[in-house]
Amino acid sequence: MQIEPHKTNLLKTNPMLYFFLIEKFYKIVVTMQLVEINTSQNVKIEYQLASVGQRIFAFILDFSILSVVYLILIVGIFANNLDERDGMFYFFFIIIIALMWFYTLVSEIIGNGQTIGKRAVGIKVVKLNGDELEFYDYFSRWSVRLFDIYFSLGALAMLLIASNKSGQRLGDIISGTTVIRKRNDYNFRLEDILELNNKNKDDYEFEYLNANRLNEKDVILIKNTLFRFKEYKNDAHLDALDLLIVKVLSTLELDLQFRSNDQKVRFLNKVVSEYIILTR
Repeated sequence: MQIEPHKTNLLKTNPMLYFFLIEKFYKIVVTMQLVEINTSQNVKIEYQLASVGQRIFAFILDFSILSVVYLILIVGIFANNLDERDGMFYFFFIIIIALMWFYTLVSEIIGNGQTIGKRAVGIKVVKLNGDELEFYDYFSRWSVRLFDIYFSLGALAMLLIASNKSGQRLGDIISGTTVIRKRNDYNFRLEDILELNNKNKDDYEFEYLNANRLNEKDVILIKNTLFRFKEYKNDAHLDALDLLIVKVLSTLELDLQFRSNDQKVRFLNKVVSEYIILTR
């Protein structure tokens, strides 16, 4: 029995399947989702998760750096005519093996959650509960790379990241971590939040002492509104920003006038910062 060629090609007979696959690929590799990081002051800060594409690119950069180092070491071995009878041969061999296995672990510890590749791409490993990363967290992520990255050629890691709302591969799930964009669209960095945590209330010069009249939902609303306004600068989001300004001014009993949208954004960011310091 002869099979008709068009029946063997689902993408040709069902073009909707093609667009479905393209959409899924885009969502998995390109799209950046949001994740909430709980700070030690119980303030939830939303960050953009690193996309699968960003994480893959960071991995490729790290692999390229290691490849160059391996090439230099191998050239060194041959240039010095080293063989198994020479102690230096084993020295170079141990360095190559150590780099292969421990590069990610050591570089993330030294780089505070960033390998060279992650730093170049602008992404970083963080704890979902806002705590500082400990050695156990780094070790947990690193120890299962063999299974969810190397043995599966990254397929398992990609599947877990795409199906997990916090963008976690197996190592992240075990250690309670995820990978975020180092700078999000709220003009807040994780370092900024940690710096606010270290500020002394007695030494800090507050502009809006009534900022603690806001509640956590208000702060989340401010952050979301700022994000949408920066991402989509249209009339609808400008109206939302203006309405929020009126609400915040009323809550804090302030009488202020703003001559530009930038002043409005700076005001809201300042209010959020002082809320964090006052309520930690």
